[in-house]
Amino acid sequence: MRRPPHFASVGPAAIAALSVASCLAQSGASYTAQRRIDTITVDGNLNEASWATAADTSVFTLWNGSPAPASLRTTAKMIWDEQYLYIGFSAKDPDVYATYAGRDVHCWEQDAFEVFVTVPGTAGYVEADGSPNGALWDGLFTGVFQGLGGSYNLAQLLIAGHVDGTPNNAGDRDTGFTGEMRVPFSDIYQGVAGGHPVHGTQLRLNLNRVDWNTPPVKGGAGAAGSDTYHAWSPVPGNGISFHRPDKFGTVTFSTNPLPAPAWVIDGGTLSGTNVVIAGSGHPNGTYWVVAAGDPTLGIDAWTRIATNTFAPVTGQFRFTNAIAPDSAQRYFRLRAP
Repeated sequence: MRRPPHFASVGPAAIAALSVASCLAQSGASYTAQRRIDTITVDGNLNEASWATAADTSVFTLWNGSPAPASLRTTAKMIWDEQYLYIGFSAKDPDVYATYAGRDVHCWEQDAFEVFVTVPGTAGYVEADGSPNGALWDGLFTGVFQGLGGSYNLAQLLIAGHVDGTPNNAGDRDTGFTGEMRVPFSDIYQGVAGGHPVHGTQLRLNLNRVDWNTPPVKGGAGAAGSDTYHAWSPVPGNGISFHRPDKFGTVTFSTNPLPAPAWVIDGGTLSGTNVVIAGSGHPNGTYWVVAAGDPTLGIDAWTRIATNTFAPVTGQFRFTNAIAPDSAQRYFRLRAP
């Protein structure tokens, strides 16, 4: 949701003082982000092993802290590496509305997901908004507003969405959507020494969602009066505004890698000249089948022979590979990409 920051009318010196003071108050929600364990492809699907084992945030409330309807339940996950903060949103939504595409569009006029993030002790914050259709908006808030109109871009920002249902159709019932963000630490830190978190680093941020219903005439803002505003860390006040650094939550960064998901191989069987491997992993997840003649080799020395996807609901898999009758003995394993 876009409204000018509350302190937009005061001078730059006062802005800095207000922003620094607000960052000292450790109020709001909290979360511990761990290191990713596989390569994250920002496509909106959240199907990597890292997402499977990362913890959910607390359930988003309405902007003022009141419970949100169960039909609009929203949670998120956060993971990281040396260069990027990754955020995954999972949102229930019976009527997904998102027609905007491209960059620097008003995502908040339709279904949207957002992050506001600041480095404690600094005077500004970064905002990135996305839509289930992959549209994005980004901005930097300092002494001078630099976002609206496309005058500021976050380098290497990636945003994608995926809809479970038929978007922009009020006549059916959708399940919801997932959203995925890759936010560069170089933009979050804005030249602050270090440039990325280390173990125990804390950033202040908020995660938000804007929900609209599909209007009779599609292509612009959602249906009049249908908009609701959701926050991970509530922002109560006299009016709706997510531009409240004093209400941002706290994310603590851990260099501990996420645990590997519990992938199970039920066993291998021979069917004629084929070896058949079956088991289960995490729904929609991508896995590699690797093979080697020596099972004592390190996993990186095994040869990748296939890239497959676990079943979308059950997480089950079945892999068949032809084996020549006179071939040497081979061993098979699964690994994350």
